[in-house]
Amino acid sequence: MPQTLARPFPPYKEVRGLSRGLQVLKALNQLPGGVGTTTELAQACGLHRTTVKRLLETLRHENFVRAGVHDGQYELSFEVRRLSEGFEDDAGWSRSPRRSCRRR
Repeated sequence: MPQTLARPFPPYKEVRGLSRGLQVLKALNQLPGGVGTTTELAQACGLHRTTVKRLLETLRHENFVRAGVHDGQYELSFEVRRLSEGFEDDAGWSRSPRRSCRRR
């Protein structure tokens, strides 16, 4: 008889706003220089422009994006990079902004 693993907690429903905010960050990261307009990001994400504007303003409030040089532009901030500090994958590789990849 096959053994099944018991899940300690029921799966959680996704938080749609968080998913959309991460989608916007990913799309902004794909644009040249990490800079884009609300319209460009709305098209890339398949979301309404006003939804993207609200998400960008929330991300700006949390310092993950900042206003770009031109009106209506947003760009990634260093806070996005800071999210990856201390990241290690399953193979034990670590990436540090001060050093290149190293094996632990």
